[in-house]
Amino acid sequence: MMNDELTLHTTVAYGDVDRDEVLLLPGLFKLLQEAAIKHADQFDAGTRAMATRGESWVLNRMAAAIHRYPRYEEPVRVVTWSSGIRTFKGYRDFRVYCGDELLASASSLWLYVNLKTKSLIRVPEDLARAFPSRPGEVFMAGLEKLKLVPPGAGSPAACRASVRYSDVDGNGHVNNTTYFDILQTALARGGLPRRPEMVQIQFLKEIPPDAEGVDVRLETRGPITAFSLAGPDALFAQGQVS
Repeated sequence: MMNDELTLHTTVAYGDVDRDEVLLLPGLFKLLQEAAIKHADQFDAGTRAMATRGESWVLNRMAAAIHRYPRYEEPVRVVTWSSGIRTFKGYRDFRVYCGDELLASASSLWLYVNLKTKSLIRVPEDLARAFPSRPGEVFMAGLEKLKLVPPGAGSPAACRASVRYSDVDGNGHVNNTTYFDILQTALARGGLPRRPEMVQIQFLKEIPPDAEGVDVRLETRGPITAFSLAGPDALFAQGQVS
């Protein structure tokens, strides 16, 4: 029987922890991505839609509160559900637990696209009708209206990252979890907390496989650090951490 939520049970893998054996920032978002895909695939709306429909979801916004980063081999469970589908937008929430301890909460906004034309399209009625949702249970209800201002043009680049073969996913662009890998590297090199307790990000433009490099800029604004990921002629993402 298909449920309105999916629970992913796993343990923290060695390949997803840092030198202190603590879960990496991209490792956390890999767990969220995996749970989202597995739930969407139950309704032929995940990776299967790429093959059967030539369509896919792309992540547009994410906001997360991280209460604790688990360590290597700790058991975790990720609970996820759809909080609604409207036109070409899909809303999804997540909770991450270790036993009864809440490790992280997150809300996300996804856009439905035609992979050939790279254009936004309305979610097919049969798919939207079949997909169960729980709109009342949302970590950040105002995610879509959240204003994220990137660092000023004069902010120096904290680091530059190259695009690797392993960064590119089935949609033909750099996977969203790689953005968090690049961000965490920039935070560490900038002498800022490398395990933020709050992450808010807006994905503006895909990073192509042949991108020559991605520059990360950081700007401290009191307890908040604004960030951006950009190329020579494009702003790929902007957000803030604390």
